[in-house]
Amino acid sequence: MAIHVKRNTGMMGGLARVALYVDGQHTAKLGNDEDTTISLDDEAVKLKAKQWFFGSKELEVVDEANVEVRINMTAMLLLLAAIVCLFLGVMIAPIFTAVAGILFLVCIIYSTKNWFQLIKVK
Repeated sequence: MAIHVKRNTGMMGGLARVALYVDGQHTAKLGNDEDTTISLDDEAVKLKAKQWFFGSKELEVVDEANVEVRINMTAMLLLLAAIVCLFLGVMIAPIFTAVAGILFLVCIIYSTKNWFQLIKVK
């Protein structure tokens, strides 16, 4: 079985390489727009992507597939909202700074398993 994995994270995920895990074992590191092919004998494998403390949920692949690693837009919007609240807190009112801190905390907790999405592409 061969699984073709391509990283397509755009500018936000482009600074560091993403580690690809197959059944819990580190297999490859991918830069932006890089791809790799994983050849395995197993019928079903679990894929996972990680970068620092950010990660993705596991994706079970049963047969040959093309998988794409993408940034989760919900996590990006949480991060953007936290940054906007931080700037508003500095310029307008300190309450926005507290909201920014809460949003950063929520973003970090959410992003540990949801920063990346593994999507099967046809």
